[in-house]
Amino acid sequence: MSNRLLHWTLMTPEELDAAISRLPLALVPCGSLEWHGQYLATGCDYLRGEAICAAVAERLDGGVVLPPLYTTAPGFCNWRGSISFTPELVKRIAAELYRELEKCGFGYVFMHLAHAGAMQDESFREPAEEFMRHSDMRIMVAAGPRTQPEERLGGGHAQAEEAAELLLSEPRAVHLDRYDRTDTRLPKYEGCDPALYYRGLSEQLHQPVRDFMAADGWQWQADLVERVTPDAAQRYFDATRDALAEEVREFVGR
Repeated sequence: MSNRLLHWTLMTPEELDAAISRLPLALVPCGSLEWHGQYLATGCDYLRGEAICAAVAERLDGGVVLPPLYTTAPGFCNWRGSISFTPELVKRIAAELYRELEKCGFGYVFMHLAHAGAMQDESFREPAEEFMRHSDMRIMVAAGPRTQPEERLGGGHAQAEEAAELLLSEPRAVHLDRYDRTDTRLPKYEGCDPALYYRGLSEQLHQPVRDFMAADGWQWQADLVERVTPDAAQRYFDATRDALAEEVREFVGR
C-alpha cells in the first residue's frame, strides 16, 4: 500500500499541488443519502463510493480522492431516510466542480457514481460532455467497471453487492442480523411531488422518477445473508477495485 496521501481533506496546499503534479487525477465519489432497507445505513452509497475511490487511487499509487458528494439526483426521493436534489441543481454543481478541478490543475476526473441509475448518469455526464467541448480536461463518468467481475454476488440497490461493498467500507453501517426478506414494505414520506424531483431531467426520464416514487413494495434476495460473508465481500470488493483501477489507468494513459 502506498504511503502517499490520497485524500484532499488531509492535504496541505503544497501536498495537494505535489499530488497533482505526480498524477493530475481527481477521483470523486458520488453517493446519495437514501433508504437501503433496515439492515444497511442510509449512507451506503456515500461510504462505498469513498472507499472504492480510495482503493482505486491506492492501486494507481496516485491521484486525489475528493470528499463524497451527496448532492445527487433521484432516485428514491420519497423513501424514508432519503435526500434527493433536482437534476437541475446537480448538473449545475457538476459543471462548477469540473471548472474548479480544472482551476486546481487536474487533467483527468473520475466521477464514480456509487448511487447509479439513468437519472444520476445524465446529471453528471451531460455537464461533463459540455465541459469537455471547451476544455482539455478529460472526465470519466462511471457507475462501475464495464466488465463485471466473476465474483459477483447479485442484486442491485440495497442487495448483496452493495451490502458486501459497505461491509468492507464501514462495517458499523451493516446489520445483517436485522435483514428480513419478508419485510417488503417501503416506508415513505407523503406529499412529495415527482415534478419537483425530475426538474432538469430529459423528458424520457420523467416517468422512471414517477415509477420509483409510486412503488410501495420491495423484493429481496432470499439468501442475501448467506452470500455476504466477509470472504465473499472481500473478493467482490477487490475484483471491483482492480477492474475499475485498470479502466482508470487506461483513461489517464498510465
